[in-house]
Amino acid sequence: MTATTWALPNRNQRILRHFLFALLVFGAWEIGGRLTNPILLPPFSSVVVAFVEILLDGSLIEAMAESLRLLFIGFGIAAVVAFVMGIAIGRYRSLDQMLSPFINAMYATPDIALVPLILVWFGFGLPGRIVVVFLAAFFAILYNVYAGVKDAPRDLIEVSRSFGVRSELGILRAVVLPSAVPFIMAGLRLGIGRAVVGMAIAEVFLRLGGIGGLIMGYGAVFRTDFLIASIISLPLLGIALTKIFARIEHRFEYWRTV
Repeated sequence: MTATTWALPNRNQRILRHFLFALLVFGAWEIGGRLTNPILLPPFSSVVVAFVEILLDGSLIEAMAESLRLLFIGFGIAAVVAFVMGIAIGRYRSLDQMLSPFINAMYATPDIALVPLILVWFGFGLPGRIVVVFLAAFFAILYNVYAGVKDAPRDLIEVSRSFGVRSELGILRAVVLPSAVPFIMAGLRLGIGRAVVGMAIAEVFLRLGGIGGLIMGYGAVFRTDFLIASIISLPLLGIALTKIFARIEHRFEYWRTV
């Protein structure tokens, strides 16, 4: 029996287990919602109806478009800055020793604790929200780029130098970056998930727009079914974007042999 033949039953079993678990969770949710106050816990069916309603009336799509604009601007800036800094501190020990304590301190500081300070410095507008998304995604990308650069095989670096590659730029292009590609892609995958969290924080605390605006609006009038429906769009967005980056990362798997 071939590996493909074995893989199909295993895949079907995984799908069946996922389906049964989802049926158990959502079934318990439906029953619990019908036995309790719907303001506290609306039935799952009511949440599905609310989700379809805000999807069809365009409010979810409009909010999602605004949120994605914020997400991609903040994530894009974070990816560029983290990529450059990760290479710099990974390749130069003096920079590593100088900056690492400050980077570790910032990483240990919760993003939510910085929101009042960001509000004072950047205001309620787009710049302040971009900073929140930037901080949420930056460190996940930075640490992975840094790890990939530090993990570059020294024997290959020496071989490339013996073949006449002397400049730092040449070493980066020939050895360091190709070997770091899997780390970089993993950092981007983790960073986009963190950026979605930062996006929600920015919209809820700095400006009532996008998905955060929907969440706060429905929460203020105790429309719990619509509130949960709005919240659900965030993990769905995070899962979709993470899966896209995981697919891209998988295409670079062969670089691990470098």
